[in-house]
Amino acid sequence: MENIKNIKLMLGNSASTYSDAQIDLMYKRAVMEIEAYCKREIDFELSMVAEEIAVIKLNRMGTEGLSNQSYSGVSENYLNGYPDHIIKILNSKRKIKTL
Repeated sequence: MENIKNIKLMLGNSASTYSDAQIDLMYKRAVMEIEAYCKREIDFELSMVAEEIAVIKLNRMGTEGLSNQSYSGVSENYLNGYPDHIIKILNSKRKIKTL
């Protein structure tokens, strides 16, 4: 699948850490999140955003719920939520429900 190939390119050297099944699962979860949030089916632009979200999800695997950690003088911080550019695209594509 094209999406798996694109996600592997974005992951770079760490792509070998994940199976195609894991990558595909995270992409599908990203698509579900986007469709639920935007209240619409995914289009080309949202598909690219789903790939970025899948990369974020894969990189966060095993660190769920962790906001930062420190060990042997090394400190790591983790993002909470998604980067601003992703939120802006999602908000611009979101269908507003009217009463």
